[in-house]
Amino acid sequence: MLNMSMACRMARMMPSYIVHDEQLRAFSSSNSPVMHKYSLREYREMAIKQPLHFGPITLEPMPVLFIPGNAGSYAQVRSLASSAWGQYWQGRMELPMPEFRDAPGPLLWYTVDFNEDFSAFHGQTLHDQAFYVNEVVRYLQYLHPSQDNGEYREGERSVMVALVGHSMGGIVARLALALENHMAGTVDTIVTLSTPHAFPPVPFDRSMDRVYDQINRPHNDEHAPLLISLAGGVLDTQLSSDASSLSLARLGTPESRLSSFTTSISSLWSSTDHLAIVWCDQLRFRIARALLRDYARFGRLWDTRQSARVRAARHEAWRTILGLPNDAASPAERYRAALAATYEPGASLAKDTQLMPIDLTSKESALLHHLNMDDVQVHVYKALSPPGPRQTYTGNVTEDDEALGFEVVTNLSVGPNVERDPPYVQTPELFVALCTRRPSLEPMDENPEPAYCYPVLASAYEQLPWSPTAPDNSFPQARVPYAAPAYRLNRLFFSHEFLRAHHVESVRVEYTRQAAVEPDKQGVPTVLRVGWTESQPLLLRGKPSWLRSQTWDLPGVPPTSLLSSFDDHAALWHWQAPELDSALTAYRFTLEPAPCAYERHPPPPTMSPILRILSASTSDSRIFPSLHVSAPNDMVVAMHGAAPFMPPPTERGLRFQLWHIDTYASTSFSGVYSSVCPLPFVRLRASVHWRASLALLVLRYRLALVVWPLAVLALARLVAGPARTPFAALAHLTTYPWNLVLVGAPVALHLLLYMGASLGAPAYTLGIGLTSLAFLWLGPVLALCAYGLALFLSLVLSMGLHGLYLLGRLRVGRFGPWWSPTAQPPPYVDQWPTRHALVAWSCKRSTWVGALVLTGCIVLLPHQVLVLVCTLVQAGTTLRSYAALQDLLRDASTPSDVARRTQWQQRHSEHLWLLQCLSWLLPLHAPVLVVWVRNVNAGFSMGLSRVEHNVVATAALLALVYIHAAPWTLRTLDSHGARLGSCVVYGALALATMIYGIRYGYVLNEVFVGVLVWELIQRVWPLRHTIANARQPGTQDVLLTPIQHLAVPSALASPALPASEQLLTEYLDTLEAYMQARTRANDAMQAGFLQLARAKMALGGTYGQRVSPDAYDARMSAQLRLRTDAEIPKANNIPALRHRMGAVAEASDSTLSETAPAPEASGFDPLYQFSGLPPPALKAAQRHFRQAATHLFETEGPDATGTDVWKLQRRLETLEQQLDTCRRT
Repeated sequence: MLNMSMACRMARMMPSYIVHDEQLRAFSSSNSPVMHKYSLREYREMAIKQPLHFGPITLEPMPVLFIPGNAGSYAQVRSLASSAWGQYWQGRMELPMPEFRDAPGPLLWYTVDFNEDFSAFHGQTLHDQAFYVNEVVRYLQYLHPSQDNGEYREGERSVMVALVGHSMGGIVARLALALENHMAGTVDTIVTLSTPHAFPPVPFDRSMDRVYDQINRPHNDEHAPLLISLAGGVLDTQLSSDASSLSLARLGTPESRLSSFTTSISSLWSSTDHLAIVWCDQLRFRIARALLRDYARFGRLWDTRQSARVRAARHEAWRTILGLPNDAASPAERYRAALAATYEPGASLAKDTQLMPIDLTSKESALLHHLNMDDVQVHVYKALSPPGPRQTYTGNVTEDDEALGFEVVTNLSVGPNVERDPPYVQTPELFVALCTRRPSLEPMDENPEPAYCYPVLASAYEQLPWSPTAPDNSFPQARVPYAAPAYRLNRLFFSHEFLRAHHVESVRVEYTRQAAVEPDKQGVPTVLRVGWTESQPLLLRGKPSWLRSQTWDLPGVPPTSLLSSFDDHAALWHWQAPELDSALTAYRFTLEPAPCAYERHPPPPTMSPILRILSASTSDSRIFPSLHVSAPNDMVVAMHGAAPFMPPPTERGLRFQLWHIDTYASTSFSGVYSSVCPLPFVRLRASVHWRASLALLVLRYRLALVVWPLAVLALARLVAGPARTPFAALAHLTTYPWNLVLVGAPVALHLLLYMGASLGAPAYTLGIGLTSLAFLWLGPVLALCAYGLALFLSLVLSMGLHGLYLLGRLRVGRFGPWWSPTAQPPPYVDQWPTRHALVAWSCKRSTWVGALVLTGCIVLLPHQVLVLVCTLVQAGTTLRSYAALQDLLRDASTPSDVARRTQWQQRHSEHLWLLQCLSWLLPLHAPVLVVWVRNVNAGFSMGLSRVEHNVVATAALLALVYIHAAPWTLRTLDSHGARLGSCVVYGALALATMIYGIRYGYVLNEVFVGVLVWELIQRVWPLRHTIANARQPGTQDVLLTPIQHLAVPSALASPALPASEQLLTEYLDTLEAYMQARTRANDAMQAGFLQLARAKMALGGTYGQRVSPDAYDARMSAQLRLRTDAEIPKANNIPALRHRMGAVAEASDSTLSETAPAPEASGFDPLYQFSGLPPPALKAAQRHFRQAATHLFETEGPDATGTDVWKLQRRLETLEQQLDTCRRT
């Protein structure tokens, strides 16, 4: 969509690592478990240790520590370390490179193995890593002490350790400097790659915000380290690169920060993803080069690197080596850069060391002639009297409006640049000097215009890509070496602030008119454009809307009002559109060709125009070379500017820089471009690119799609109450007027923030993170998306419950009966347990065991684990209530089923509401839970010491889940005040989610605790109310004397109850007996299965085992038994006289009852099929199963009571039929 692809070359290396764990632990005095959890390794290329002695020369190594990020690997250091190794050494470590032989070096790279911890989710993990980094820094200083120089002994002065952090490793590096175990004077350079400095990427843990508050706290430390932040740009989809911009976040002072994007780094000009920024070959070369040159210029000791001039010079050195443009900087920053350009060592402008007196009227070469350059041309451009300008288009002409800048664009060689491109050494073909008068010096006698000039060094030039007329592929390409002389242009620009700061009066340029040597070898024509241009860009007012494009005429003002002579204008034309500053909008820019430019049908230019677009707030940029001069040029651009949850930028808008390089000067087509037709493009049209903008919105508001559905769910609960299911309540939100509330609430919140409302945090961190009315529509769109996700999850949960219910109906496996509980609702508990009942309950063994287990879980486990367990238990409870409700719906409907169905529907709805809320809150706890699991895996002591407790939240959730899962139920408070309280509580949850959810996600957990407490109050309060009523005398305590004259006459009184009421009374009594019998049978069955499981464990058999020494196998015994009469014992076989029946028979019966053996004694006991010596648990199981069978199907006999389940069920059916008959008659 953005026509962007990553153009990084793959890095090559031969890595090996040396572990320093034992040495570090021996050196450190800390007993923290992190010293055993993490590891320190030293990088070595090709497993060779870098030599530090070459004869009498002793090298001074400079340690650099690489800190990986979230789930990062220590091996990510290999790309940077290998590049630094290759740039420092010649061959196989034979000698250092010439530019480093008299400088400190080499770089010794160390890396930390954090076991790929998830540091982006947990603040305590960041603290542990920062603590370990400080111990490592102290150890590295001990390994590489300062040398003895006669004045200071070895190790007396502090040696700097540079920190390089990727992703959250940059936050660890900054946090290390704020901890107590940090030793001052050890770190003065921090390089961060794709690090979110402004706010945490996953704000689900309050400790993360504490870390950011600690490192971003404003301070005026003049010794703050130089912080360099480089971000990957729009191709980094893991993290939003907006938070990586130090200038946009206003972190630190401008002197101590340097922030940009990889799209602005010269020779790369490409966005990178989150991981490629570490191994990208073009980028790693410049970072390693900057570290080497930083130490080579300014040393490695703290004392020599802390002066104000050195700090400013280091800042400018890093900017020039990385190749970052300074065009979008503020005037104050450009002025500081102008002053730092002359600071030694490493100045890009030799003002103090190479001052040359030159006669400006002379056209003789001052430098190139001594380098054997032929055909040298000299030009002097006077800054005191430039050919104009007259910028009257603003209405008020000021000195800044008339300010001019000087620019040179060429592919001629400007000399060797050891700072940036050491492989390409060339003889200078262009020499520029800045000249000024020095009133303090005596003017030369015979020189009519004495001046003192100082040369501009090669490091002052900026690189631009070459711009062929017919490119082979899109730009940029990884295979093209843009740093090579043939594939780049050298650009020198002096702003009005720079010329004024150095009192420049003239610019002297001398160059050879011969073809450039290196470009000519590749068939690239020579290019040179020199001249004056407007120091302030021309303004482009207006911006496109989402449905309408915006068109600007170019150049926007008549050229005659800018410069008196069009021929003296430089190649650069630049404009600024201050209203194009949103990071959420992608634009399509179209440059339309000017008809006047091809009326004479000129040939294609030798070098096509180049367009660069920069963000004034973040210095993000995109370059488009090889523009067509005879056809429209379409460019889709997404820049980092004013972004969500970031402070409003001080500098706004996009800057457009157009280099019109080939104007056909000195050719037969030299009149093609003139003051009438100054540019090859006549209009610039801008429109919003919808698809790319949608992708940017999804990237920035991914968390809203996780958090805001909870607000929609809370709003639905507020509207529909607990009686409806979540799906029905969400569907009810689509009706009037609740659909207006759903859409209008984000709009009202946005308007409040726009008017300056502050709700405990800066306005730009609340809601959607934007206060501009241009995005007033974004809140309702996110609310509708959140509504769709909430409805989708509700549907998925309903389908999942139904699928599990069907699985239970099929009796799959041995878990089948658990899915199909009985449809009998649990009884209501209407009063608080008595003191005697509480004492008895507390004395039970199961109570003590449960209390100990719960206390151990709270102490040993983080509350996130308990939240997960409660969610699973609640899911099981919801499934059981759903199964019971479905069983009632399946069976035939009877009058008794209506009350049970209503009760189960209400109970299931309550279960489902809590389950859905926990389903949306569980992702907020999952990251910290994963971190804790990894800590436990690293060591039990580490996991135990990093447990986070939240007793209030855990207790409330455990109590509510226990009440839902209990075999009894509590009545919910139902009154006007209770309903009003529910509206307030759930309304607060919805508002808090919309206001704080995206930026402060952890607030939702705290607000939800209030919701849980309110739900507990609604269930406990009726019990307290019942106790209060019981303690007060009621109406039953008052003796009423009947008033005879008001009594009903006996003639009208009914002598007996109607038959239907008698049947109903009998039905209710029978139902109560049925429930009691069913409860007794269930208890017996549960006890039997429990004892059977214990018996299996005692016997040592396994489930499903058929043959074993302790298991019975039916195949080994007869299936039928034949018993003869002889085997049956006779009651009395003693021969005697016959007696009449009667007393003798009764005596015989009594004798039999006393002496006859039990069936088990006379027959074969089934227990002995399993074991020769049945364990007591097996006998107990047999006893409980017999009791259960008795309760279910009581045998006939004189002792039968008729209270078994089967008979009572038949009696209930008979009574139901009789009641139906009475109603019909």
